[in-house]
Amino acid sequence: MSKIILVTGMIGSNPRGGQMLSVNTAYMQAITAAGGVPVMMGMTKLAEEYAKIADGLLITGGESVHPARFGMTFDELADGDPTIAHNLKAGCNTTRDEMEFAAFEAFYKAGKPIMGICRGHQLVNAALGGKNMLNFPRKHRFEHSEGIQHEILTEPGSILDKLYGPKVLVNSFHRDCAQSAGEHVIVGARSTDGIIEEIEHETLPIFSVQFHPERMRGEAPNPTFGPDGTKLFEYFISLC
Repeated sequence: MSKIILVTGMIGSNPRGGQMLSVNTAYMQAITAAGGVPVMMGMTKLAEEYAKIADGLLITGGESVHPARFGMTFDELADGDPTIAHNLKAGCNTTRDEMEFAAFEAFYKAGKPIMGICRGHQLVNAALGGKNMLNFPRKHRFEHSEGIQHEILTEPGSILDKLYGPKVLVNSFHRDCAQSAGEHVIVGARSTDGIIEEIEHETLPIFSVQFHPERMRGEAPNPTFGPDGTKLFEYFISLC
């Protein structure tokens, strides 16, 4: 029987009133190609019910994770610069944080697999006790936010190492990053300039990646000559 995968998405204002949910179909197509049945999450208060009926959770890309979720403030992240702090705050979505952290907690308690991508990677990192950096290019000499392609180096025995080997060509579409991992969390891969690209829990079926594997497949993969991202989704489905 196919595994049901709960997928989180964007939350925003509806021009006709109320809020609107959306998810990039690339996530849904990748799960389907890997043999799963994707279902979009629609209500925060049903997180525990979703964890009962779904076999796994995929947390997708998007806005910044609020620093309160990893024990910091905007002022600390901005080194006391009020303009930077204001800009960092504008990039957050606390309503989405509430939904996705509720989903993470429900699936974590149920012992069911969780996979994070981009923002989802940063959210998983925060939920497991790590810390993030918002708008890291202002402090970092390399740019990762404009769809560049670059190599990452995997740790021996990590998920990505087992699937793709010691070096992997990936895409990059992010301005935030995981800065440090929490207890019982392994850093499985980094970019050549040191950015954390993958983390995995030591014992639980939880992992996340900074790049977008859902874009590394299909008729127009990014990178064009990179590996097939479907393999990572197949691995996730196999855990469920």
